[in-house]
Amino acid sequence: MELFTIIIPRADNHEPQQLKGLLQQELGDLHTHPQGVLIEEGGQSSPVDWIACRGVLPGFQLSKQGEQVWQRAAQALAEYVLTVKEEPLVRSIISKVKQLDESEYDKIQEYCMHLLNGAEDIGGRESRQRRKAKLVRLIHAYLSEYTTLHLDGFIRFRMESYLSELREVVEYAVDEFILERQYQEFISLLKYFVFIQDTKIPLAHLVHKGGHEFELMNEKWEPLEPMHVVEGMIVEMLDGDMEMEDMIVSTLINVSPGRIVIHTRDAESQVIKTIQQIFEARVDVCEYCSSCQSFFVAGKGLTLDLAD
Repeated sequence: MELFTIIIPRADNHEPQQLKGLLQQELGDLHTHPQGVLIEEGGQSSPVDWIACRGVLPGFQLSKQGEQVWQRAAQALAEYVLTVKEEPLVRSIISKVKQLDESEYDKIQEYCMHLLNGAEDIGGRESRQRRKAKLVRLIHAYLSEYTTLHLDGFIRFRMESYLSELREVVEYAVDEFILERQYQEFISLLKYFVFIQDTKIPLAHLVHKGGHEFELMNEKWEPLEPMHVVEGMIVEMLDGDMEMEDMIVSTLINVSPGRIVIHTRDAESQVIKTIQQIFEARVDVCEYCSSCQSFFVAGKGLTLDLAD
């Protein structure tokens, strides 16, 4: 008794064997039982491969065992889609994004697969487990009604909600990638302005008291006034893109210190990393010294509150 036949395009790899192995694993005792099911494969003389599941008569009873077969087969097929088909599907979606060069596809794909297979997805839910449950429901509903499943056609025409989710993940990853690319280009421009400027003061102390609160002083621990005018283009980019860091970065570029000592209790803060990227070897990070200790108790000097 034919229960279902899965048709997949001829491939040069071992995809049919992978699917057959997953089906055998899921069907388990039903597959080995003499009155259970039999899994067969074929297609050597045609451009497609097929895997068929048949109930062994006279012992197999569709009314009693059919639901169990369809549910387990749906589990196997869902796992197969996630394991074998998902990454090529993601790659295909990425290849259609016009903002990307082909050389950037691998990075985007790696990030997408990280998002898809991470413990949590963008919405904080169990990503892979949730997608698999969705696929199981779709496949189970189909197998309980039809006996032939063309896998690629099924994915394309019956899994639109799943494909839409993959497209959303790719869109999110591309947006993040482009923002990061623009940010790095901007940092490179700022590094260039730092490079071409002459040193104006020997040393600047930047005390990061936490969050958006900073105190900026010269080598004598005297307050440095915030400066916003570097070059017209720089000011425009800082105002538009840097937000929290703009006042600190623009002031440091203006005064062009030969050395910057950042006093902080949070060396991993984004603003600290940004300054290190721009000024590179000029930056030293102090997480505790006798000179800065008092600033974390009772502040002095100029406070630059970047929260506004």
